[in-house]
Amino acid sequence: MAFPSRPPLPPDVDPDLWFDTEKCGRHYLLDGNAHTFPGRMLAYCAERGIRTRVAKGEIGVCSEQAQYFVRGFLSGNEPAPPASDSDTDLAYLAWSEAAARFRDTGHWLDVDAHADASGDTDTDSSEGTAADFDGGGVPDAKAEEFAPRLRALMREQETARVALIVDVPNSGADHAVEVAATLAERVGRRTCDSAGPVEVSRPVSFTRVYALVGITGHRPWVAVQTAMTALGRSGWAPATAVDGEQYVTAEFRADRELNRGLDALGVSAVEIHAGYGLGHDSSRTPGSWRPRN
Repeated sequence: MAFPSRPPLPPDVDPDLWFDTEKCGRHYLLDGNAHTFPGRMLAYCAERGIRTRVAKGEIGVCSEQAQYFVRGFLSGNEPAPPASDSDTDLAYLAWSEAAARFRDTGHWLDVDAHADASGDTDTDSSEGTAADFDGGGVPDAKAEEFAPRLRALMREQETARVALIVDVPNSGADHAVEVAATLAERVGRRTCDSAGPVEVSRPVSFTRVYALVGITGHRPWVAVQTAMTALGRSGWAPATAVDGEQYVTAEFRADRELNRGLDALGVSAVEIHAGYGLGHDSSRTPGSWRPRN
């Protein structure tokens, strides 16, 4: 029996720089810098034929060449030490610990230059960035009060989330909610950090239900493609992206093509939304979700 072969790799993809991931199979490291967070590398996903970003912690089994590529990349990405390099300087000691973690995990933890031995003041720069209100000085009382809210907002804008809109006609409200939760769980298992859903609304228009699935480690384009695969590839219009793929959507219609899984549940339409800030930024959020207090 002959098995279909994969499409050939693009010319700029080195077949020796392969690695496998738990969620998405075979990838290849690429030249260049993602220019997002320290330690984030560019990669090509052979399963879906798309380019994405990856951290060292996402890399499973890999080639020897890929191991050395990662070591070299992280060495070049390592943030510079503080001005003082005294072995007894607390800022330098904190930087040394952060650098060691960075080489091991690929995630950089920002170091507070004013840290002392009384507590841990590191913050993970791969999740958010602390604001400096006074250009290097000590924030005043108002700035200190506002800082946690600003950091929380920045984290939300830098975190991709996935949501579904599900139409289940010819059914009761309870059944529509149950179907939406089922689909959100399927998508969450494949796409998000947990099975989900985070939140499922009551039907807002006949049997139209909104489901906020959860947080994803994928960029929005990859998240939408993964969600489409989880729900069956038939019946979907091509995914669309805006703002440089910061927000991506895809739409299923039952009358386009047979999709046994969705048709069996009585689903007539599904929208997949994935984007940064989704669920907290009302301009990016479909349905009834709004920023939370």
